[in-house]
Amino acid sequence: MGITEDSLLQSGFTRKEIQILKNNIESFGGDFDEVIHDLGRRFNILIFILFFFLLSVVFLAIFSNTGKLISGSIGLLITSMILIFIQPPVISYKSWRFCRKNKG
Repeated sequence: MGITEDSLLQSGFTRKEIQILKNNIESFGGDFDEVIHDLGRRFNILIFILFFFLLSVVFLAIFSNTGKLISGSIGLLITSMILIFIQPPVISYKSWRFCRKNKG
């Protein structure tokens, strides 16, 4: 695809976010194409996991008692927060949006 800094800036990335991506590339190798696509995929996986968690809370609400609903919801909420902050959520979203917009 040949992703450049200019195309990322036009897509909504800030210079600070691009610098973070460059630091990652310098540390671990690769190029903008790989980093952007990997972050986009990670965002998709995060959305899938959060949807599964939401579905789990719905099943808890329907089929279990109040105590299990509360404890399960708190556990899933804490796990969701950990998953969200393991990856850079804003950069991942922008990468997903960039990949979706520039698919063809």
